[in-house]
Amino acid sequence: MLAASLATIALHGHHHLAFAKSHDSDGDDESSDDDEGKGDKGDADSGEDTDEDPDDAKNQPLVTAGGLFTLQSYPQNEILRPLTMTQKLTQVRLGVGTDLTAKGAFKSAGVSVEAIHGITDNFSVIGGLTSAYNFHQYSVYAGFEAALAYDLVDIRLAANLHRFAIPQFCSNDPNPPAACDINSGALPSGHYQSGVTQFSLDLGFPVRYAISDKIAIVALQTLISIDFNGRTRGDPKIATAMGRPSFCNAIDATTTDANGNALTADPHNCIENTATPDFNPSVGFATNPIPQLSLVVFAQLRMPDFDTSAGNLQVPVTARIEFSPSRQVDIGLEFQLLNLKAPTPQSPIDDRFGSLFAQARF
Repeated sequence: MLAASLATIALHGHHHLAFAKSHDSDGDDESSDDDEGKGDKGDADSGEDTDEDPDDAKNQPLVTAGGLFTLQSYPQNEILRPLTMTQKLTQVRLGVGTDLTAKGAFKSAGVSVEAIHGITDNFSVIGGLTSAYNFHQYSVYAGFEAALAYDLVDIRLAANLHRFAIPQFCSNDPNPPAACDINSGALPSGHYQSGVTQFSLDLGFPVRYAISDKIAIVALQTLISIDFNGRTRGDPKIATAMGRPSFCNAIDATTTDANGNALTADPHNCIENTATPDFNPSVGFATNPIPQLSLVVFAQLRMPDFDTSAGNLQVPVTARIEFSPSRQVDIGLEFQLLNLKAPTPQSPIDDRFGSLFAQARF
């Protein structure tokens, strides 16, 4: 018994347990009173609570209980912000952008107005209008984002009325700019035509996994677009707008023109997106070198109709740098390479778009 007692003391004697003050005996009360008096004296001398470690405050989390924020406590650090907007807070974003393609820089512009409103801390409504290329391309959307696992995984669903711009190239532009020369036939000329308007339901499962308070993985802002109408290969509207024959498959190359000459397929008009779901996953990372400055880079895979055939895949990449002078305001720049898998002989960096934006919370 003695050996067991000594072993127990040796093993556990360095721990100090805190108990509520006992009232079982007068002796304990007197001892507690004496200790309390000494503590009061120490408190009076120091002017602060000596039981609290000053380092504890530094180790406390930056968020309030449950991860909920107010307008006054909303983080400047992007990685610390919740995926859904805080209850009763609204964020509005305004942006203006321009085409930065190799031969058409600053020839067209676009504007955007987007908003998020927190219904509850884990449910937000979203909506907005984005445009590019002098409104030849636009998107009007509205929907919701809700937390599946708060601040880790959401579900995002939005109805989207949109169309894509159809670029003209130096080789097929009826009025090519002076910058087009004999060596730039495959480059965008800076002129665009409107594609076919489509209605879709966009589904995503936004994920953010914070590796540290300075870097996080972000993914699946978009995943699938369910189209309710489509444009088919060789759409007459596109062909007419481009001044080209209404086909693009090599199998159609036996078609002849008015002089009997065989027409070759035009790969720039091979635009197909039927009323079939599209696969649009995205993945990237976010970093905050300092709390007021964030950098986000992400790529998206666009696979219309889940078609994996050559030439059907697009990989746009977006880089965004954002400065937050206060908890309520952000300003930033966004730069996008529209397709890293551009068809030969285009370079992945030939097709570009840039924008300046500001957003505020209230």
